[in-house]
Amino acid sequence: MAVLEQECIETLEILGHVYFLQGRPREARIVFNGILVLDEGNESALKHLAALDLEDGDGSGALQLLEAYASYNNGPDPRLWLMRAKALQLEGKNAEAGENLAEYVRRSNTEK
Repeated sequence: MAVLEQECIETLEILGHVYFLQGRPREARIVFNGILVLDEGNESALKHLAALDLEDGDGSGALQLLEAYASYNNGPDPRLWLMRAKALQLEGKNAEAGENLAEYVRRSNTEK
């Protein structure tokens, strides 16, 4: 990836994050989807879009984004297990949600 393109992506990540924090999900979604056009495995965009899907109650969409994140970024960090648990719960998959929650707790305890 060219230096200029990477700098552009980093600037867009900041803009998307600002929109996200300001409670402007429509604008944040547009920016993060644009980032994925430039860098389909962008960690920040995938995580933020998954969080937006969770806020919208779209467990299926969040799960797809979290799976994409895991495939591009050597597996999920502990916080993503928590996001997966919430997405699975939204999909009515409570047993799997419980397993993911337990994995989040296990991985969080081993990081300290």
